[in-house]
Amino acid sequence: MILLLFLFSLALGAPSESPSDGSEVKLQHGNQRWDQVIVLQVSNDHRVQLLHGNCPPFWYSFNGRCYKYVATHMSWADAELYCVSQRANLVSIYSREEEEFVKSLIKNFDHAERWTWIGLSDIHKEGRWMWSDGCAVSFVYWDTSEPNNSGTKEHCVHTNVREVKKWNDHQCSLNLASVCATQITCP
Repeated sequence: MILLLFLFSLALGAPSESPSDGSEVKLQHGNQRWDQVIVLQVSNDHRVQLLHGNCPPFWYSFNGRCYKYVATHMSWADAELYCVSQRANLVSIYSREEEEFVKSLIKNFDHAERWTWIGLSDIHKEGRWMWSDGCAVSFVYWDTSEPNNSGTKEHCVHTNVREVKKWNDHQCSLNLASVCATQITCP
């Protein structure tokens, strides 16, 4: 009942027109329960829906996994520990579609699309990139001239570098927002 009242108050407070960034919030009835659906305009011809699906509150579903944007700025290691405490890991990304979804999730909560930790690092062996969930790397989205291990101290990866919003290696001690994702069977 409280959830229904919360969703109803969201509907009352929602703007009557879509915001200028192309996102909109609507309520949708499905599977005998109310779900909040956030539709984001990724480009002029591509929309990504952030659905709660079977995910816990504040988590969003995409291709059978649950994802959560964490606004609290933490080091890469602390962000990974937080994700593990939520029975997840920092997000591992396996396709361009998943990359677009993660960028959309970040943009929904941080319109400036600031740097955000993902689960990729080479902290165990220089140049050997691995996801924090233990899965092999099969997709990368590096910015030009990355990874560069500048100063031999860059071992953790964030997204949203420059206007192209690609990946960059950086010092793991930097405090950034992060994205967690539930564990999967490695592809």
